[in-house]
Amino acid sequence: MRWQAVNTRTRSAAVIGANGGLGRAIVARLLQQGMRVHLLDLQSTAEALQSVAATADGRAAFVACDLADRDSIQSAFDVVGRDGPLDVLVNAAGIIRRSAFVDMPAGDLQALTAVNINGSFLALQAAARLMMQGEGGRIVTVASVHGERTTVERAAYAMSKGAMLALTRALAVELAEHRILVNAVAPGPVSTGMQHASSQARRDWQAATPLGRVATAAEVADAVAFLVAESNTFITGQTLVVDGGASVAIGLHRGLVSVQELSPTDFDPG
Repeated sequence: MRWQAVNTRTRSAAVIGANGGLGRAIVARLLQQGMRVHLLDLQSTAEALQSVAATADGRAAFVACDLADRDSIQSAFDVVGRDGPLDVLVNAAGIIRRSAFVDMPAGDLQALTAVNINGSFLALQAAARLMMQGEGGRIVTVASVHGERTTVERAAYAMSKGAMLALTRALAVELAEHRILVNAVAPGPVSTGMQHASSQARRDWQAATPLGRVATAAEVADAVAFLVAESNTFITGQTLVVDGGASVAIGLHRGLVSVQELSPTDFDPG
C-alpha cells in the first residue's frame, strides 16, 4: 500500500539543537515548508530562540531541552505532545570532545556519550511515541562523516556518531510498521559564519574536497528537508553524506595536506 503523500494538515516538527548554526538553518527551512516548529535547546538559549519564534507568525515556539538530563527530555516532549501528533523530528544537537584515545578523560567521555548517544536515544524514543499517535512521521539525525571515517583525536566523537548511524538503521526497520521513516544526514565541515574564510583549517579542508569548499548550513538543511518531506515515502535507513565528494575521493583531491593535518578547529566539524 502506497503511503499518502499529500496532507492538508499543518505538519508539526521539533528540532533539537535549534540554536546551533545547523539547527537555525534547519528551522528556517522547515518554516519555509509551512510547518509548525518546536525549537528545542538548552534553557540558556531561550532569549535567542524566542527572537527566532517571534518572526515565525506564530508557527514556532521555544521548548527547553537538555539531552544530558532524562527528565528535561521527557518534559520537553510532553510540551511538544500538547500540539498533537508529531510529524517530524530533527536531532541536530551534539557535543565534541577532542583528545588522543589514550588520554581521553573519563569525565569528557561521559559528557559526550550522555548527549550524543544516551540523550539522543531517549529523545528519538519520545518522538517516536508521539508519531505513533498520528499517521507516522519522519526522523532525521544530523550525524557526521566521522561516523563513517575519521581522523586522529576523534575516537569518542566518531564512536558516538557511528552509534547514531547504527541506531538510524535499526529504527528504520523497527518503526516501519508505524509508517515512520528514519534517516541520517552526515555532513563534513560546515561553514556557519563562525570562521574566517581565509583560515588555514578551512583552506586545508577545501583542498581535500573535490568541490573545493566546505558546505554551507543551508545546504545541509536542504538535505534534511528532502528527507523529512511528505514526498519522501520510501527512503529509510539511509545516511545522506553531505561533504562535497571528500569521502569518495582517493587521497587528497588537490594534494596539499596530509590526512593527519585535517583537524578543523574553527568551524563546525561535522
